[in-house]
Amino acid sequence: MKFKSTNEIETIQLRDAQIKEMKLVGVGEVETDGEAAESVEKVKADNAAGSVGDAEASLKGLRARWLELYVEGAVVKDNNSQNEYYTDKYADQMEIRFKNPVIEAVLLEGHKYYDANDNLVEEVPDQKLAEDEYEKIFGKFKENYIFYGGKPEADKKCYQMIVDVDEDSYIVSFYYDKVIAGWNHFLNKANMG
Repeated sequence: MKFKSTNEIETIQLRDAQIKEMKLVGVGEVETDGEAAESVEKVKADNAAGSVGDAEASLKGLRARWLELYVEGAVVKDNNSQNEYYTDKYADQMEIRFKNPVIEAVLLEGHKYYDANDNLVEEVPDQKLAEDEYEKIFGKFKENYIFYGGKPEADKKCYQMIVDVDEDSYIVSFYYDKVIAGWNHFLNKANMG
């Protein structure tokens, strides 16, 4: 990739970007400072022994070495370190890799139906999906669009996406250690009006 942006996900807008592929790599493993991946069990044992004392070691959820996301239509904001144009620009196909993601939850978003008189007819709450369904759901995201992508907690390395698939919307929430975005070309100026 010609352009590479590290830990600047807040300077990349994914709203209305089309997902080409989304996948987990190395499920049940974590990427360590070395080149080799370690099993989650070994890292948990090291953490219990006191070698890592941060709060993120205790996060619950599905862990993997990488969460890889390939999108078209992402906007690189003017404040991204790789954007020399001082204006928001579209990028060609972008690869975004989240290191050591801990997927906190994947939810099928609930909904409320009202009649013509604004009376509530039906209410369906959000449904938390099982971890073994994540890969299948991520496969359904292909060729669909991101409705929202952002950091709900600015001071933490966390990310949340809402992806529309047919009539359903899915919310994916996860923490990560590092995020790397890469692309080869800038395209037209993004009209964000």
